Amino acid sequence: MQKNKKYLLTMLTFAFVIACTFFFRKDVKAAEKTGTVTFSIERFTIGQGYLIEPCQVDIYDTDNIASVVDRVLTQEGYGYENKGKIEDSFYLEQIYNGDTGKVRIPSIISDGQLQPIKNNKGNLIPIPTNAVNDGNDYGNESGHFALGEFAYCNMSGWMYTVNNVFPTGMSLVKPKDGDIIRLQFTLYGYGRDLGEKPADEEDNNYLKLPDRDAITKRLAVMLKYKASCDEHGYKQAYQKAYNAVIDWNTTEKKMKEVFSALPSEKEILQWGAEYNAKFAESVTKTINAIGTVDLSKESQIAEARKSYNALTSEQKELISADTLKVLTDAEKKIGSLKAEKKTQDEAKKKAEAAKKKAQQEALKKKYTPSKTSIKSIKKLKKNQAKITWKKVKNATGYEVYQSMKKNSGYKKVKTITKNKTVTYKAGKLKKKKTYYFKIRTYRKAGGTTYYGNYSNVKKMKVK
Repeated sequence: MQKNKKYLLTMLTFAFVIACTFFFRKDVKAAEKTGTVTFSIERFTIGQGYLIEPCQVDIYDTDNIASVVDRVLTQEGYGYENKGKIEDSFYLEQIYNGDTGKVRIPSIISDGQLQPIKNNKGNLIPIPTNAVNDGNDYGNESGHFALGEFAYCNMSGWMYTVNNVFPTGMSLVKPKDGDIIRLQFTLYGYGRDLGEKPADEEDNNYLKLPDRDAITKRLAVMLKYKASCDEHGYKQAYQKAYNAVIDWNTTEKKMKEVFSALPSEKEILQWGAEYNAKFAESVTKTINAIGTVDLSKESQIAEARKSYNALTSEQKELISADTLKVLTDAEKKIGSLKAEKKTQDEAKKKAEAAKKKAQQEALKKKYTPSKTSIKSIKKLKKNQAKITWKKVKNATGYEVYQSMKKNSGYKKVKTITKNKTVTYKAGKLKKKKTYYFKIRTYRKAGGTTYYGNYSNVKKMKVK
């Protein structure tokens, strides 16, 4: 519906004034918790069960239904598309990854209890079946298998109930402590398949379904304390109730039967409290067993933190502030000790490196041979030359280097392994080329080779 320009201008001005008021207030307080609601997202009309199972959700004084839906979807990792804003005119168009692609429409929708509805032109809109339906054009859009309006029928989309009542827009309704909020996918009739009675009192064309609110809340509480309920032997009863709820064909008699087999909420809360106390006590003992902190306690402290982090929020509340301080103080102490040890280790490592370097320098100084010098280069026949150098007493041997440039390009052409050998015959020299030679002494000691400085450079031109 289009809004006129005057109305839009008025609303924008009002919004600006409100925004400025909040911006300049210095005493704006953080949202405060006002209670807990039961929440679920259901795809029962297409036989896909829960998208999000019944759960207990904390609510705050700033919440409306739209913000609760947004928070739960976001926390559970579901993206979505919408019109409007959370604060105003929020409409949920589709939920990404909300459709499995396998449609199993319950027989109660298409077995005659619902009658086909006429569109604006007076034509009957057929009720979808598993074999014949409109499909889901958004089912694989961008690969996210969205479920939303117009999926499998042009009268489908997301609706919600609060305590079995279908309210107006999500932005207009504020949740209250104890509410049961169920976001449901309607396949046909804009909610008639969900049990919503049309505005026309004489129109009786809607499904008469068993009440699922009370059992939904009970399942949410049981799921919250599932381990303790299982310990008391209610695992099978929970599953039967769960299966009955997601089956749109379940009769009222069957629903009452499975509901009556469940433990009372009071019992569940008591078991949950006992279960929480048991785990909290175990973690408390683990923390208090840390004792005097030293580096040997690092893994023990890490295990204590891991045990604490594994607790639920309710179980953590049972850990006293003094006990938690023991853990945090131990973590700080172990962190300090590790830092201190790291500093000591680094200093030790540095000292050892310096010592080793000094030892190496001492050995180098002790065993490095003296520098030799080339005495002469004599030309021989067949493009050969004989290089002679000075014998060095403390050398193991000599390395002969050759190049065609004075200051670069030298390659080792011979390693002399005897101290007494002080000549080398260079061969295969090219005519009309100048060759440069230099010698380096070396000495082997203790498995290490020490090298002296290079000798002077001598050249020879081949004619």
